[in-house]
Amino acid sequence: MNPRFVYREAFTVAGMKCRTTMENNLIPQLWDDFMQRSDELANTIEPDNCYGICYYEEGDDAPGNKYFSYLASIEVSATQNLPVGMESRLIPAADYAVFEHHGPLDDLQKTYKAIYGDWYPTSEYKKIGDQDFELYDQRFKFGQADSVMEIWIPIEKK
Repeated sequence: MNPRFVYREAFTVAGMKCRTTMENNLIPQLWDDFMQRSDELANTIEPDNCYGICYYEEGDDAPGNKYFSYLASIEVSATQNLPVGMESRLIPAADYAVFEHHGPLDDLQKTYKAIYGDWYPTSEYKKIGDQDFELYDQRFKFGQADSVMEIWIPIEKK
């Protein structure tokens, strides 16, 4: 895993959320539901770029708890009058380690394991904040071998 390092200004996303575990993964259904409603969002900045925000809420990361929250979303310039069932989230400005996942999403957990199990423990960086995000841009092709998506993890030097 050889990330690139990028500073990104703060931005806001809006979309639909679920609370899930990897064992009982609700994320694929959430994306299906969100994509059917994404055109309801006003003030989108790049509607072809979607963000999967992974974060912990109070109690999610308690010892032994496997739950986390996930927001399927699009970047927006304003959050007034969000459609029913949607919410917004501010992604703070940060330095990020950006990793690419190549291929279908069936193998995504292998990429996460390589990041957090191999790269992260031996790197000179530590994760900051309580969230990271996935970027699905024009290179993402659902189910295809030549698909590319990115995992952005906020970092600082140890």
